[in-house]
Formats: sequence, C-alpha cells, structure tokens
Amino acid sequence: SDELWGLAMHPTNPDLLATSGDDRTVRVWSVKRRRMLRKAALDCMVRAVAWSPDGSKLAVGLGGSVGKGRQKKDGAFIILDADTMEVEYEGRDSRQWISDVKFSPDGKTLAMGSHDDKIYLYDGKTFALRAKCEKHNSFITHMDFSTDSSYLQSNCGAYELLYYNAMDGTFIS
Repeated sequence: SDELWGLAMHPTNPDLLATSGDDRTVRVWSVKRRRMLRKAALDCMVRAVAWSPDGSKLAVGLGGSVGKGRQKKDGAFIILDADTMEVEYEGRDSRQWISDVKFSPDGKTLAMGSHDDKIYLYDGKTFALRAKCEKHNSFITHMDFSTDSSYLQSNCGAYELLYYNAMDGTFIS
C-alpha cells in the first residue's frame, strides 16, 4: 500500500537487496530469483533502510505521512538482524520522520537524517547517540560518508550541500 521509499543493496552479496515502505515492512529480496526471501512487519511506516558494512544488520528509519497524520514512531529507528529479521535495538532521538539512514564504511558510525533538519550520529555498535549535525535549514534528503569514514556530506530540502566530521558532528562547510 502507498509507496516504496527505501532501497539498499547488500554490501557484499550482489544477489540481495532490501526495501522499505509505507506498508510498514522491511523486505529482503533475491535479484536472481526475483522473489522475496524474508520480511519484517513493523508498526509504523518505514522510509529508509541501510545494511551494515558486513551485511549482518539492517538499520531502519521510521515515520512518514501520506495524508493520514503523524505516525506514533516518527523519528524512531530500529536495528534488525538481517538473517532473522528480529529487532535487536530500537531508539528515538527525533520526533520527525527519518528520511535517510547510512552506516559509515568502517561500521563505526550510523547516521540518521531526519525531517527535523538534523542528522543524528550514533555509535555503530552500541547505537548510543554520539552527536547531532544541526546546520541544515530544511529536511535531510540524502547523506554519504567519505570512503575513510571521516566525513559526512549531506543534502537537504533547501538544496544545501554541507560537510561534517563523522565522529563528533563538527560542521566543516
């Protein structure tokens, strides 16, 4: 129902991809077999999904709106075991829906871009909040880490392209 929002290729297995959407599910698919392998049914719309660098976990950003009002878990995120699709962790620091999720290439940082104009940086193992990036003037549309995991670049709804230190969220330019 409604829209598909999240799409993420597995970091090491080109046959696997994950999707997420307004139907409140996260699904893992086989490209070769053209079929769904497993899914997690959640209690909120799912707008973003990302694999951990080793492919063992899926980070999922919750919330969204299709004219039906706010979701009860807008701004929350869930970490799923990618094999069992069991919830391993749930957190929430934003109150607006999560629009992008990324693990750093080294797996030490998890970034959550929110519709509250902020990026939340978490420890990639414990998922404790480490920093906030708060310089954008509109909702976060996309984020990427540098290949060495030191920097984060991000875009927002105001078409700003900003750069941050990925460890402490320090604004660079």
